[in-house]
Amino acid sequence: MLFLKHLLLWGGIAMIATAAGILVYDLRRKWQYKLAAAAGATEAAPQVRWRASLALALLAWGPILLAIGMVVVPSGMAGVLLSQTRGTLAGTLYPGAHLVILLRRL
Repeated sequence: MLFLKHLLLWGGIAMIATAAGILVYDLRRKWQYKLAAAAGATEAAPQVRWRASLALALLAWGPILLAIGMVVVPSGMAGVLLSQTRGTLAGTLYPGAHLVILLRRL
């Protein structure tokens, strides 16, 4: 499960990096087009894919939030849920993987 947690986290980071890469690539193509147009070239202007980049960056938060909510308790140990606002919460996390909902008990 620890592998799945890291896979989700790095997958989300890779999606955000891909979205940034798409924007950088498209903006570079647009800048090169402006330079070529100033030199007299006549070709169609490239479009910047803002919506695709934004959608990819927003979808990336799903796996990242899942990875943050996963807790792996090692064998021979026990986990205790702590809240910054309510202190120690009832219940013990036994060895294994657990999905801890951030707003578990309000």
